[in-house]
This record gives sequence, C-alpha cells and structure tokens, in this order.
Amino acid sequence: MAGGKPGNTNAEYLTEEVALQILDKAHSVINDKCYFLSDVADKCDTYREQFNYIAKKFKNNHIVFNTIKRLTNKCESIVVRKTAEGDINVALGIFILKSYHSLIETSKMQLEGGDEDKPINTIDYTKLSTDVLNDIVNATSDKT
Repeated sequence: MAGGKPGNTNAEYLTEEVALQILDKAHSVINDKCYFLSDVADKCDTYREQFNYIAKKFKNNHIVFNTIKRLTNKCESIVVRKTAEGDINVALGIFILKSYHSLIETSKMQLEGGDEDKPINTIDYTKLSTDVLNDIVNATSDKT
C-alpha cells in the first residue's frame, strides 16, 4: 500500500510521516473561507474523523500532537474572529467551538428526560380545572 513501511503486515499505512503530511496539508488549506474541520478534511481528500484517529494513534508523539493543536487553533481563531465581527451567528460560533472540544449542551439531559432515578415530572396544565389554575396564579402572585 502506498506510504506504508516495508514489512508492515498489518496493512497500516498511517505512519508518523503520512500523518504529518495529512496534517500539514490540512494546515495549509485553512483560510477565511475554509475553517470547518469537515471542509478542511474534504479539501485534503480525507474525512474529519481521520484527524481524531491520528490524534489517538499518535497521542504520545509530541510532533504530531503539536501539529494537530496548531491546526485546530487556526480553525478556532478564525471562528472566534468571524463570530466577533458578526460574520458568523453567535450561537453557531459557540456551537462550532464546543464541537471542536466534544462538548454538548448541558440542557440535553433535561430535553431527554433526566436521569432514570430522577425523572422529570411534567404537568399538563390543559387538564387542570379553572379553579386549580386560579389557585396556581394566586399562589404565584402572592410571592411577588
């Protein structure tokens, strides 16, 4: 297989050299019009998950680690700048930055129903009588 080491019986083509070539190419295509990691990967004839695979495979390799960090920092800085300048919607900018760090919204748990041992209780106010609704309104009004 192209790029593999002679004698590599596991058919693993992703050597440190190949990984650095992919990352260097990715770094070179990042610009103001190409800063989403999926777009960067596409321009490098690969896929976004490839960057994660490289990071995991070479997690103890200082050179590869620094190259990946430079790449993601370059993308992040463009997103931050474009968000601050109003070129990217603020919510989208935050979403993109969170996705770079595998973060999710904390409200997701509530939207899905909470923990199994602490389910979220909901009340269907349309099924309450007028008297009960008035009591709720009055109780709320008394506290303000």
